[in-house]
Amino acid sequence: MMLPWRSLLLIALSYIVIPLLPAQAEEEDPHRPTTFVFDGFNGSHLILEAGASGIDSQSVLAVTNQSEFMFGRALYPIPVQMKSNHTLSSFSTTFVFSIVHPPSDAGGHGLAFVMTPYTSSMGALPAQHLGLLNLTSNGQPYNHLFAVEFDTTKNVEFNDPDGNHVGVDINNLVSVETITAGYWNGEEFHNLSLKSGRNIQAWIDYDHLQTRLNVCITVAGLPRPRRPLISLKIDLHSVLQEKMFVGFSAATGNFIEDHYVLAWSFTTQGTARPLNMSRLPSFANMYSRRPSRGFIAGITMATLVLFLLVVAAVFLKRAKERETIEEWEKEYWPHRITYKELSIATNRFRDENVLGHGGFGKVYKGVLPSSGQEVAVKCITKEFTEGMKGFVAEISSMGRLQHRNLVQLRGWCRRHMQLFIVYDYMPNGSLDKLIFGNPTTVLPWHRRYVILKGVAAGLLYLHEQWEKRVIHRDIKSSNVLLDSELNGRLGDFGLARLYDHSEIPQTTHVVGTLGYIAPELIHTGKATPSSDVFSFGVLLLEVTCGKRPADPLNDAKRMVLVEWVWKLHTEGRLVDASDPNLGKAYDMCQIEKVLKLGLLCCNPEPQSRLGMRHVCQILEGEAPLPDLRMASFNACIMGCYPRRGLFRHTGENSAEETSSRSWSEGRLNSASDNSSSLELGQINRFHQNASAGLVDSTGKNEIS
Repeated sequence: MMLPWRSLLLIALSYIVIPLLPAQAEEEDPHRPTTFVFDGFNGSHLILEAGASGIDSQSVLAVTNQSEFMFGRALYPIPVQMKSNHTLSSFSTTFVFSIVHPPSDAGGHGLAFVMTPYTSSMGALPAQHLGLLNLTSNGQPYNHLFAVEFDTTKNVEFNDPDGNHVGVDINNLVSVETITAGYWNGEEFHNLSLKSGRNIQAWIDYDHLQTRLNVCITVAGLPRPRRPLISLKIDLHSVLQEKMFVGFSAATGNFIEDHYVLAWSFTTQGTARPLNMSRLPSFANMYSRRPSRGFIAGITMATLVLFLLVVAAVFLKRAKERETIEEWEKEYWPHRITYKELSIATNRFRDENVLGHGGFGKVYKGVLPSSGQEVAVKCITKEFTEGMKGFVAEISSMGRLQHRNLVQLRGWCRRHMQLFIVYDYMPNGSLDKLIFGNPTTVLPWHRRYVILKGVAAGLLYLHEQWEKRVIHRDIKSSNVLLDSELNGRLGDFGLARLYDHSEIPQTTHVVGTLGYIAPELIHTGKATPSSDVFSFGVLLLEVTCGKRPADPLNDAKRMVLVEWVWKLHTEGRLVDASDPNLGKAYDMCQIEKVLKLGLLCCNPEPQSRLGMRHVCQILEGEAPLPDLRMASFNACIMGCYPRRGLFRHTGENSAEETSSRSWSEGRLNSASDNSSSLELGQINRFHQNASAGLVDSTGKNEIS
C-alpha cells in the first residue's frame, strides 16, 4: 500500500531534524562542560585577529605572519562557560606548538595560551606585550586576563629571568610565576629551547577545588612529565568571568619568528583528551637549505680559481687594518669592539648609513654581525694626542650604566688615534625632531608626559642610584632619544664627568647648550646635580610649551623661554604657555603642574632647586607640588654681575664687540673639543647680545 506523499515528507523530515535537536540542546545548555579536540585546524572556524595568518595547507594554525612588530590572535569561536551558580570550573588543555626563527634573526617575542572575556585585542601591543596588553592596561584588574606565556626574549622591565622561559600572567605581563623552559625526567632537569623549531607539547591544568595550577612542557612525542614545570597555588575565581574565550596570542618585535599551533585539546571536565601525534608536521628544518651537489661543486671550483687571486689582497688588507692592542687596553677589554666588526656593521661607514652629525663627528646606523643588534656608532674624528687612556676608562665606566631610560652604551673601539663609541639604536630619533621637526605631526600630551617621567627617572639614576654620581652636563631635547615604543631615553654622555659622591666637582670650561645652562655655571664653571636639575626644568618647559629655550627669532619678551613662562605665571596666565598645537586634548591640571615644576627646577638659587628624587615623586603623583614662591626671580643671580633678566646681564664688553656669527649655532660643546669650547667671556657677551637683540636672526638655535 502506497503511503500518502504528506506522510512520506513527515517521515523524511523526522530523520533530518530529530538528530539535530540533542546537539542544539547541548550547545544551548550553559551547564554542559566544554570539550573539543583539534588534531588539525581545517574547519575549526577559529576567530583570527590582527596579524594571524590562518590555517596553512598542512592544517596548522599560523598565529603570526612573518612580519616585524605585529601580533596575531586565534580564539575558539564559542565562549567557554567558566562559572555556574558562581562556582568556578576547573579546566585542562594540552597543545603542540612550534616556534621557528630564521638563522639571520635573533627571534622574538613568543607565544601565549590566553583566556580573555573579549574577542577584541583592546589596543594590545606587539613585541614584549605579546598582543595581550598595552602600556595603559598592563596590571589593571579589569582585564580579567589569564595567560601562560612561552617567552623567547628577556625583558628586564617585566622581570624576565632569561630569553627562554615560561610564565603565568594574571592581568599583568610581570608574571606571578616564571621559570626557565624545560622539563623534569625523574630528578634530572632538561633545558628546552622554545624557539628551536622542534614540536613542543604543553599541558595546563587548573583544579578549582585545590586552587592549584600545573604547567608542563616537553618535546612532543615524549610522555608527560610527572613533575610539573610550574605548580602554583592560585585562586582564579576573581580573574575568570562567567564566560571566557580561549586561544592563543603571539607577537614579534625587531626580529621575526614564526609561531605555529599544530594540535589542541581543551575541556572543562576532567583531563583534556590526548592528541593524535602521528601526522603532525615538523618545522625544525624550515629555514635550512640543502645545496645540491652541482651547486657545491660549482662553489668549490670557483673558490679554487679565486683563491690565488685574492689571498694576497686579503693578507695585505689584514696587515693594514690589524689593530694594535696596548697593554693598558686589556683593563677595559669587556666593552671593546673590533674595528672590523664596526666596519661590517656600518657597511664600511657608507654615507647612506649616516644618522646625523654630533659635536665630534658623524653618527652611523649599523647592525652588529655577532648579535644582529641595531646600534648607533659615533665616530670621534678628532685625533687624541693625549688623554686616550683616561677617555677610554670613562667610556668603559659608562658602559656599566644600566637603566631603562638611558641609551645603553654597548662598547667602544680605538683605531690608531681615533675613537668609536657604540650605543643602542633608537628608531624614533630625538625628542626635538618629534616636537619641532614636522609641523603636521603633533606629539600628544600624554606621550610627552610619559617621556618626561622617563627622563626624570634616568637622571635620578645618574645622580643617586649608581655607584658613582654622574653629572650629565648637556640635558636637552635633542639628547632625549625615543625607542620603538616612544619611551624617552637620556643619551649623549660625551659631556658627562664622573666623580665620587663625596668629591667636589672640578671647575672646567662651561659646557652645555645655550638656553639650558644654569646661571651659576656662567659665573663659577662648576657643574653639579643642581645644574642638571636646571637644564631638566628648561626641558620640562620646552616640551610643555613647544618652544625653544632660547630663540632669537622670537620677540624680546619671548626670546628666553624661562623668563617668558615666569612672566605669564606672575600675570596669572600660566596655562597660556602650553603648546597651542595640543588643542584641547590634555589634562590642564597636569599641564599647570609640569609648568610650575619646570619653574621650580629653574630657581636662580641652586640650593633652592628640587632634587631629582623629589621631581620624580611629583611627576609620579607621590608628592605634592611645593609652593612656587620666589622673592625676586629676576634678581641678581650672577654674584657681582648686574642683570636685566634671568639670562641677561651686562658684561665688560659692549654688544658691538661681539660677533653674532659665533652664536648662530647656539651649541657649547665639550672642553675636549677645542674647536667648539667657549670661555666665560663669550657666554657673557652672548647674554648681553641677547638682551640687546643683536644675535644673528638667521642662525639656528641648536644643532642636534
